[in-house]
Amino acid sequence: MNKKETIENIKDINSLVQVVISLCEKVGLKEIVRISENILSAIEIGALKEKSHIFIVTLSELSGKVPQILENVKNYSKNNPEITIITNHNKPVSSYFIKWIKEEAKYNKFDFWSQAEMISKIDAHIPHFWGHNDLFLKAYEDAFIKNLESEVELKKILKLDKKFESLLNIFVEPKIYIFKEDKETQRTTRIKISFERLLKKENYFITGDAGTGKSTLLKQLGKKIIEVNHQKAEKALPLIIKPSDLQDANFSIKDAVELGLKKNFGIQDLTKIFNDYHLVLLLDSIDEFEKSIKESIINDLDIFLENCSCNFIISTRNYENLIEGLNPSPHFKIFLSNFDQRQVKQYLDNFFKFDLSKSNQLWENLMENHILDRIPVTPLTISLVSILYEEKQYEVPATLTDVFDNFNQFLLGRTTVKTNLEFLDINIKERVLSIYALEIIRTTNRKRKTTEEFISSVKAFFKEKSITVNEELVPELLNSLTDGTGILYLDEKGAISFKHDHFMEYYASREMFIQHNRIDFEKELIDNFTEYNWQNTAIFYTGRTKDMPVFLTNLIKRVNEYSNLNDCLLAISGLGYVLQSLWLTDSKIRKDGVVIALELLLKADSRVKQLAEEKSNFFHGIREIDLAFMNLVWFFNHFNSIAIKDPLNLAFEHLYEQLQLLNGTVFDHDKSSKLYQLFCIASTLSTGRNSDINKLNVLFNEQSILNNPFFVILFDEGAKVLEIVGEQKLKEDNKIKNKFHRYSSAIKFYLDTPAEDLRFTNHYKLAPIKKFELITEGKTDASIIYHAFSILTNFQEPYWNISSMDKVKNVGGGANELRKHLEELGRTIQ
Repeated sequence: MNKKETIENIKDINSLVQVVISLCEKVGLKEIVRISENILSAIEIGALKEKSHIFIVTLSELSGKVPQILENVKNYSKNNPEITIITNHNKPVSSYFIKWIKEEAKYNKFDFWSQAEMISKIDAHIPHFWGHNDLFLKAYEDAFIKNLESEVELKKILKLDKKFESLLNIFVEPKIYIFKEDKETQRTTRIKISFERLLKKENYFITGDAGTGKSTLLKQLGKKIIEVNHQKAEKALPLIIKPSDLQDANFSIKDAVELGLKKNFGIQDLTKIFNDYHLVLLLDSIDEFEKSIKESIINDLDIFLENCSCNFIISTRNYENLIEGLNPSPHFKIFLSNFDQRQVKQYLDNFFKFDLSKSNQLWENLMENHILDRIPVTPLTISLVSILYEEKQYEVPATLTDVFDNFNQFLLGRTTVKTNLEFLDINIKERVLSIYALEIIRTTNRKRKTTEEFISSVKAFFKEKSITVNEELVPELLNSLTDGTGILYLDEKGAISFKHDHFMEYYASREMFIQHNRIDFEKELIDNFTEYNWQNTAIFYTGRTKDMPVFLTNLIKRVNEYSNLNDCLLAISGLGYVLQSLWLTDSKIRKDGVVIALELLLKADSRVKQLAEEKSNFFHGIREIDLAFMNLVWFFNHFNSIAIKDPLNLAFEHLYEQLQLLNGTVFDHDKSSKLYQLFCIASTLSTGRNSDINKLNVLFNEQSILNNPFFVILFDEGAKVLEIVGEQKLKEDNKIKNKFHRYSSAIKFYLDTPAEDLRFTNHYKLAPIKKFELITEGKTDASIIYHAFSILTNFQEPYWNISSMDKVKNVGGGANELRKHLEELGRTIQ
């Protein structure tokens, strides 16, 4: 490929901007800032003064009027910078465009780069852009990129026209967060980090809900690793390992690495890889495996890392579930959140970059109908909505199920292969897909059928339905569902798989809904609610009518029985999405779902403290305030929706009435726990989507929670991370700075003391509220009783709370203190 072709093959604005950034760095410009998707600012340090630069980058031909660029020029010319307008288009910038923009902008400090200027400047400043001398590495990198291009998920799924191919490579940088302790304040805060932060040779677990773009992020990381090879002496090799690769390697990391290098890159000399390069393992989810297999993979990974220059990045839907009971190599826990409104608009502008009027129309439609508050705002969902809008001008649907219903009609109604199966209308294709999806979900480790098994099962299906069909044509049905629609595909092991788990879950929900024994399936959905595929199927299922009060009531009863950490956290997230999909269901019933989710939040809090006391590797040393903050964020992430605004308000009123009953009682931690639940609701309601701070003010004014140092810390951190409306004014009105000074010793106590030291003492703040309270002399007594109950009941949640007369670290307990306390309790109760 020559230089001209290389420049022309840059099809996305992000890649072109990165080339411009590299040029800026090489020529010595400073403070290079990307101030919008396609605009950079930079400073040139001169001998006598500094000169500011603005770079406006576009993929468009610059031969006529381009209003968007003119608007950008007017916005950024106020500070008198040098403005450079850059395009990779093969046609030179026309004299008409140059004259027009200078006259319209009334500005003359311009420079213009077209493709020829780009090539010249790359030759002069970053010639390594065209390639490098390590032929082995170059061959590996080319093969890696080629594999990625052939595996663009949506491209495979959709089988769309060629006009969509470049659009489906859109990558909007996700919002990535990490929890980190501030050295000055000793407080754990959620910090937003850049995509490039993940390029450090460290280990990461990336956790995010289905569809948030975990797989896409891993692929982009692989591409970026190859890009930075050009600037670094030590070269890195990215290797994506999929679940099927691990199965082929009998779940051995070493064997999976060797198979991947040999199969995908034809590399036989593995010693050269391990000696000359740093290997980055990109594990694309192992969630679907049984727990024992996941544990084996994590342990095997630790052994592998000891013997080579290597680091790993693993994507997962739930970090706590994956590493519970394990001691993985030192790593960082990364959170990948759903799109915010800015990212959605950025995605739409990319998708419709050649017709921005469509982007604006779709955006207005989404805003007017509050669609983004009713569907999971993930890259996958927004991609499907955009494609439907572009291809068929579909109305924007109200729930995730509606999105996939439209997409199902779109895919199955199209003919992209020649077939003699005219009798197979959409309904029959749907049934074949739905029956197969349900069978996979109900199979251990989600085992798929081989081609022969699939064809046999389809023949059996036709026979049972008394449909006469030439059996020789049945393979054409499989061909129409793979090559024809892309919903299914033949994987590397020869098994028939769904292109995305969401397709499998969607079709399984359809099959359950039409069955005569629907009630039995509903029970199965509820019983398996904390298994990933089952939970997503339940979300699709409830989106069919949006009004299922009986199902929701039964689900609430079931999740109320959960007590272990994994089930509690997954049930909370699942309830949040189910309550959104059931937006036509009576808000009074949905209110009960919010209340139960908050009860589960306290159970999760209690379980983590138990693990911390048992010196669990991950939770040992965690502080109660940090745990409370992380659980607040978890609740917010899954209940931050206008579709749940009414249930949230009703839940607040319900819990507030319960709080009134606790006033004047002797158990302060019950009141703290109830206030914490109310604070979670109030904080969620006071963010951008709902923008209602009334409930927060109720807690500040009527309950004076900011006189409690624990809630002062919690509000200070929550206001920043959750982006509470009017954050600064709220802090000023409630004198947060003064409160930090007034309660400095108490705040220091919470920041210095691990949760395990507070547990069972009279200083702990949060615990599930029980009808019975046990009080012991010392903390050790309480710990022994709690542990004995757990063992004897196979780790059931106790029906009582237990505390001691100890303050912290076994100070202040004793029989005499207990006697005085009980006598005082008796007088107070009487």
